[in-house]
Amino acid sequence: MGNWLFKGPQRRIVIQGLDASGKTSLLYGLKLGEVIQTVPTVGYNVETVTTPDGGSFTCWDLGGQEKVRPLYRHYYPNTHGYVYVLDSGDRERLGQALDEFVQYVLLEELTRGAVVLVLANKQDVPGALSALDVERALRDVYNFSVRGPGSGHTVLVRPCSTLTMEGVREAFHDFAEEIRLNHAGKGRSGLISLEDDANNDTEAQVQDADKSIEVQANGLGRGLGSDKQAEIFAHREMTNWSKTSVSLLRTVFE
Repeated sequence: MGNWLFKGPQRRIVIQGLDASGKTSLLYGLKLGEVIQTVPTVGYNVETVTTPDGGSFTCWDLGGQEKVRPLYRHYYPNTHGYVYVLDSGDRERLGQALDEFVQYVLLEELTRGAVVLVLANKQDVPGALSALDVERALRDVYNFSVRGPGSGHTVLVRPCSTLTMEGVREAFHDFAEEIRLNHAGKGRSGLISLEDDANNDTEAQVQDADKSIEVQANGLGRGLGSDKQAEIFAHREMTNWSKTSVSLLRTVFE
């Protein structure tokens, strides 16, 4: 697994979400490296997390009760990134959770241009919404464009379980990388789709395969037997099929 990438100056992160979404479990899972029993947060919790590669970031875990939410904006100044924890197993409150996300993060002037990580938490719960389900809800219901101008934010949606901490480190790796790019003036605006990134990875693999095939094909006239020649051209046909599949998948999901 890659580095956390929170190197250099200490970063300030705000964690938000509805009550019982898993915010405090996330905070202390990051801090202690283990799952602990938590109680509902009244007000806020704050901890500094030191990463294995020598970086650190300060996390502000804000209580999710309705009376606390209007106070969120007082914690926003000098914040480098926002984490919104969503209970993917609570379908009844999905609409409310996304409404709160739009109201208190995307429409808030103080967060404009920031990097936002939406954690589709509780993937261990049977029937939980996937990260792609949450992406589609943001894109379709709230018209949040894929890699478009959006609201000036960079938004990532990633799956995880704060009960097992599965997916958390990978999500924070991507989150930290986007913060680094944003700080360097190379940030991407809009919803950075899991599907889009997956297609890019697949295309990169296809290009690598093409290069390998080209090297082998260039040697066909230098003594390669007919069996080897047939193998190379069969591989080329499979690669062309893969390219077509990538194109079709993009058409279906966009």
